[in-house]
Formats: sequence, structure tokens, C-alpha cells
Amino acid sequence: RGSSPTMRWLVIVAAVILWLFVVVAAYFWAHKPFDVNIVAGLGRSLVSVAVWVGITWLGTALGRRVAGKALVDEMPALRLALTAGLGLGLLSLLMLGLGLVGLLQPVVAWVAVLGLAMLLRRDLRASLVDLRSEVHSQTPLLPRPVDRFQRWLAVYVAVTLVVTFLIALAPPTAWDALVYHLTGPRLFVEGGQVTHPIDLPYLGFPQLGEMQFTLGMLLVGDGVASLLHFGYGLLGVIIVIGLARRAFGENVVWLSAALLLSVPSVLSLMSRAYVDVVLLFYATVALYAFVRWRELHTQGDTKASKKWLRLMGVFCGFSLGVKYTAIAVPVALGLSVLWTSRHDGLRVVVGRLAQLTAITVAVAVPWLVENWLTTGNPVYPFFFPGIYWDEWRAWWYDRPGTGLAFTAPWRLPIAPLEATILGTEGGDPYDATIGPLLLVAMPLLFVVWWGLKREQRAVGGHLLLFFGLNYALWLFGLARSALLVQTRLLLPVFGVVAVLGAVALDRLTTLRRPELAVDWLARTVVSLTLALLLFSTVTTFLQINPLPVLLGLEARDDYLARRLGVYQLAMEEVNALPSDSRVVFLWEPRSYACQVDCRPDALLDRFLHLTNLYPDADAIAREWEKTGVTHVLLYQGGLEAIIQAGFDPVTPRDLAVLENLRARYLSPIYEWGNIYVLYKLDLTP
Repeated sequence: RGSSPTMRWLVIVAAVILWLFVVVAAYFWAHKPFDVNIVAGLGRSLVSVAVWVGITWLGTALGRRVAGKALVDEMPALRLALTAGLGLGLLSLLMLGLGLVGLLQPVVAWVAVLGLAMLLRRDLRASLVDLRSEVHSQTPLLPRPVDRFQRWLAVYVAVTLVVTFLIALAPPTAWDALVYHLTGPRLFVEGGQVTHPIDLPYLGFPQLGEMQFTLGMLLVGDGVASLLHFGYGLLGVIIVIGLARRAFGENVVWLSAALLLSVPSVLSLMSRAYVDVVLLFYATVALYAFVRWRELHTQGDTKASKKWLRLMGVFCGFSLGVKYTAIAVPVALGLSVLWTSRHDGLRVVVGRLAQLTAITVAVAVPWLVENWLTTGNPVYPFFFPGIYWDEWRAWWYDRPGTGLAFTAPWRLPIAPLEATILGTEGGDPYDATIGPLLLVAMPLLFVVWWGLKREQRAVGGHLLLFFGLNYALWLFGLARSALLVQTRLLLPVFGVVAVLGAVALDRLTTLRRPELAVDWLARTVVSLTLALLLFSTVTTFLQINPLPVLLGLEARDDYLARRLGVYQLAMEEVNALPSDSRVVFLWEPRSYACQVDCRPDALLDRFLHLTNLYPDADAIAREWEKTGVTHVLLYQGGLEAIIQAGFDPVTPRDLAVLENLRARYLSPIYEWGNIYVLYKLDLTP
């Protein structure tokens, strides 16, 4: 000890180290722990996560720079969520600008991202400081659970988020992602610009979410898209927590988060490359901005309140940039601003509403401009004619007169109950599984209403107005058209419903009596329900089994074949066709996997539209030849399901024309049972 090492010691130490490394290296040379496929699969997953985090962090820094000092009084986690939502929306507008001038190239995307990172390096560091502050804070946004019930809620929230994250890492297989949420970005990347190159009406919808997917594709690939949507789910949970905490106190924080994540469809959507959760976030954060504006307005802080009014307008504009159906968001908040300002004088009220409207329109109008440039209709495919569109297709897409008001009006008052009990994701009716807790909790608010403080009732009234207008719009859609009987269209207000439901359940303590602890009974029911929902979530995860493909133990194509079945096999054969092939799909809307020129049947109306325009099979065949069609992929199983459902007006004449086409002009190349048939178009005598 303390003396210089001797030669004998050096030899012994060298021998020991050599022995350790030689034996271990030799063992793993013979028993390799991983191969190239595992390294590649795990590498793809890690790269997707890194790019997702990078895009989100860049958006956070951009939002921080634009917001300036407006958010200085927010808790660190809330400031991160607010600036991330603001910055990501601005990144979408930046990508739209690049797309309109034809600069959607990987090198341009990387230069833009790295250039912004250099310009925003201080904001990147400041956002990292916020993250550290939240982690080490003595009063974090999510308080430490104080009892067994809250600890169980925390476990539920953590496990569901982890499981959802792992599913989001898997290759995309969800229906709408393959129809248009990813197909649009793929077409933009292939063309290098934002266009409307094929008959895919959904490309006319606002593209705020899809432009972020496009950025992810340009940087590394489609693995980032689902993670971006999952990230919006995380941001949405943070905003819901922040709204609940600010308006009603810490006690409802964990319960509001658990109620939002108790909706199975929210979890499944978070794991997909969709945009529904993007809208949920922006609708909820716009409402949070109103609550902050109202609070500062009441305190007389005019300067700070103006900043929140402007942020409210930006978030309303971003909501409209996700879906047209978000129109109820700015309307509801405008009414709340009007009511709050009712004593401030007509000039002040008009000025505030004008500013809110102007900002909302300014942020939303780029998507209308893009639509006008690419289709000739700023709100394509609604109201006006445009590319690929006519009156027949407008009727087909709308189906007025088929809603519940015309077929079963007695179902309208019980729609929430029906959607809760019978609604199943991927099926009729309502196409969503929303769990029982939102419907259980929401009506209880009226039982405990007068037990709330006066200020809490005031804020709760604005939240109810926000919910009520969105609910009324949803109910109007149900009444008008059977195609709108979808609970997913109401999902943007689920964050607000979760907050109000959490308040109702928490305040059941006011009904406690020696004879019965109603609040304990309610907590027991909620706990058992969450346990069953968690079991269902875990079993779904096991059925999907994404871990093999994430770790490289299963090839991507094998995973897709396992999840998509015969459809994936059909796509592989389509992609094996000559590169100059043009394939028309009949009753199959999913074309994301196509590597040749595919024309999907996005609205399941392609053939019926043709029979409406042309008299017979001869005319249809000649039209196909004229437009360069070489092959036809018929989804026979889809056609039979539509005929059996009896909603779409497939007539005997339509079927006769189809059979005539198959007999005279379509030569089968591949058949997959009675599900898919791939034909070659042949007009030779």
C-alpha cells in the first residue's frame, strides 16, 4: 500500500484481465446474444424514439421562444406542455410552407431541423432546466399520492402509458393510418411537395398532424408518426392535470388523469398514427388558456391576460388545423369570453372577440389556402366542387337523412348510454370503446354542484358550456347522417369530461353519512373498474405482441402479415407488379403499403360512381384503359360485407356490370380465397 507496483504484480494483474476478457469473449463468440437482425430492429426502435424526442424538444424550444414571458408563472411541467403544443403546431405550418414550394426533401428537413436547433439552443437548454425543475420540485404538477386510492390511480396511469408506448413503437397497421394519415405524408414525400395527386378526399382535411408525420418520414421513416401521436397524448394528460389542479385543487389531479386514460379508445388511438388525440390536446389547451385568461382578467392584470387571449386564439386555430369538426371549440370559448367580459363595455368586448377571431382565422387559414391551391376548393371536399368531386359523391359522402333523427329518433336522448354500453371500436354502433367511468362520473357533478365553492362553480360552468356545444354538434351529426354515428368525433372534449367527472367523484364526500360512506363505495367501484380495464389493456398488448418486432426478433414484413393477414399478402403481390403498373382498388381504401401507382377506394364508392357515370362494362373498361389502369384489386370480402350490411345502395345492376367486367376484361392473376382477387385489365378481343 502506497508503494510502486512490482513487476510480479503487473504480470498477475495483466493475466487476470486477459483471463476475464478471453473467456467471456470466447463464450459469446460461440453463444452470440444478438445477431444483425436484432441490432437492426432495436436500432430502428431507438432511432424512432430519438427523433420523436428531438422533434418534440425542438417544438418545445420554438414554442418557448414565441411565447416569450407569457408562461413564466406556469409550473415547469405545464410550461413544457404548453410550449411543446405551440411549437409543434408552428413546425406543422413550417412544413406546410416547405411543401407548398416543393421543398419536402430529406436534406431540406435535416437542414431546417438542425438550423432551428442552432437558433434555439438557449431555449433548448431552458426547456431542459424546466424538466429538471419539475423532476426535483418539492411541489410537482403531479403531487405525491396521499392514500391507497391515489397510489392505485398512479399505478394505473403509469402501466397504461408504458403499454401504450410500446404498442406505438410497432410498425403501423391501424386502418385510418393506412388509408390516409400516413398515405398523405408518403405521397407528399414521394412528390417532394404538398399535392392532391390521387382521389383521396381525406387529403382535403386540415393536415396539422400529418405535416408532423411528414417531417418524421423525411428524417428517418414512418416509425416516428405513432410516437408523435402518443406524445400528444402525454401532453394532453399534463394539460388535463393542470386544468384540474388550477380549477379544483390537488385532490382531483390523479383521478382526472385516470379517468381520461380509462377510455380504451383513447389508449388505442394514442398508439396509432392518427390525429384524434392531437385535437383532444389542442381543444383542452385552448380551454386552459381561457381559464388562465379569465383568472387574470378577474384579477385586473390586463397585460398578462392579453397574452393568454392571444394564446387562446392560436390554440383555437391549431384545433381547426387538425379537423373541421373543431369549429365548436372557438365558438364555445368566444361565448365564454363574451360572458366574462359582459361588464367591460361594448367596445372592449368587440375588441376582444375580434382579436380572438382574427388570430384563430390567421392560424387556421393556411390549411384552407393549401386546399384551394391543390383542389380548387378551400374546404374540400365540402360545400363546393373540386378535383375528383361531383354532386353524386357529395351525396354519397354525406348521406343526409340516414341519421338517428330519421331512423330511430328515440335513440338520440340515450346516445351517451348507448355509446358507452354498446359502442365497440372497429364496429357498429359508434365505432369506439369508451369505458363506463366517464358516463358514471359526469352526471354526478349535478349531485355535488352546490357543494363546490362559488369560483369553482363559475369555472365549472364554462367547462360545461365548452362540453355542451361540442356535444350538441356531435348530436346534430348523429341525427343527420348514419356515417356520423361515431363517438370518436366527441373525443376532443374527453379531457374536459375527465376533469368534471373527477370533481364529481371527489366531492361525493359531501354525501357521506354514518349509515353509508358513498364516497368510499364510489372509489371502490372506480378501483375495480380500472383493474378490469387494466387487465383488458394488458391482454390486448399480449395479443398484439409488439416486443419481437421492436427487438428485431421478428421481421417487419412478418409482423405486418401477422397483424394484417391476407391484406399484407395482397400488397406484396401488388408491389411485385411492373413499376409502371397502375392498380385500381375496389372496396379497399388502404394503399399506404403500395410501391406502385395505386388508386385506393377511399370512400368505398369508386365502382358505384363509375356505374352512375357510364352505362355498361364496356364503357368502364375503356375509361380505365384511357386513364392508364393496368390492374384491378378487388376486395371481395369487403364487397360482400357491404352487401350484407345493406346500407350502401349496391343494386343488382351494379353487380351485373361488375360480373360482366370480370368475365370480359379482367384476367385473374392471384386469388386469396374469397377475400382478394388481383386482376390484369385486358381489352384485347
